[in-house]
Amino acid sequence: MVILIVAFLFSFQNSDAQLPTVKTSVDKNNILIGQQIIYRVQFSMPDNTYRLAWFSMPDSLGSFNVITRNKIDSSFSNGNLNFSQDIILTSFDSGRQVIPPQALSVSTLDGDSTFNLFTDSIAINVTYSPTDSIIPFHDIKNIIEVKKSFPWWAWALVALGIIILIIWILFLFKFFKKKKDVKIFESKLSPYDEAMQLLKDLEKENLLQQNKFKEYYSRLSDIFKRYLSRKTNTYQLHLTTDELLVELKGFDLSKEQISNFAASLRMGNAVKFAQYIPPAYENEKSFLQTKEMITSINNIVNKKPEDGI
Repeated sequence: MVILIVAFLFSFQNSDAQLPTVKTSVDKNNILIGQQIIYRVQFSMPDNTYRLAWFSMPDSLGSFNVITRNKIDSSFSNGNLNFSQDIILTSFDSGRQVIPPQALSVSTLDGDSTFNLFTDSIAINVTYSPTDSIIPFHDIKNIIEVKKSFPWWAWALVALGIIILIIWILFLFKFFKKKKDVKIFESKLSPYDEAMQLLKDLEKENLLQQNKFKEYYSRLSDIFKRYLSRKTNTYQLHLTTDELLVELKGFDLSKEQISNFAASLRMGNAVKFAQYIPPAYENEKSFLQTKEMITSINNIVNKKPEDGI
């Protein structure tokens, strides 16, 4: 058994394959409360070997608040695709605070395997501003009673104004959301026929030949979400990739179909958010997988009434 393990490690070290790597750093490890730090995540992987799904940055990391999320920069050098993102953080909790690790999802191009790479957890010392010992302390003074200068009816008017403003905002939100929701359902074509027509139109525009990869994959995703919205009579255009996959589990689809389509969606995210440029065969594969998924859902939904008879 020991001989087999040593032989495996020796063959791995002598292979030419390169694995993805992730590095995490900060510009300072000691800050005052409220002071900002730059949290940098750098990722590198061999070109045309893996697909990357960048982590979704929440509003806070542990006891650190996220101030600014800079865009994800990308570059190409020595056969490697490199990505990096700077995130501005601050903390208002004193003591030794830790930036927790974040998961980056990496999968092979064929979608056979997926694994996570985690950023390092980084400890930051957060302290108060040191007290100047030279400045003398002042004597404690008696409590001074403050006269109420703001009448109660003024507070009542402020509260009433806030309530009216909230009601107005909710009304506008529901009005425009309803207007936007109804618009996608207004079509003379059936959901399936409309989706097929939109896919044909997308092919004719030759966006890939114009290197408009981000626009191409955004359109491809919108066509599928529009079809799903009309077919299920629910608004789906706002769904993220993970939320969309949860919706697909409600249909009688095979695990292989969902897995292949999930890989296509995640590659689209890499194109739209990490500026990844896929090879030509992957573009064609994503187009066909979207078309096949629409056809499969259409066949399943249309077949259900007959099964119930």
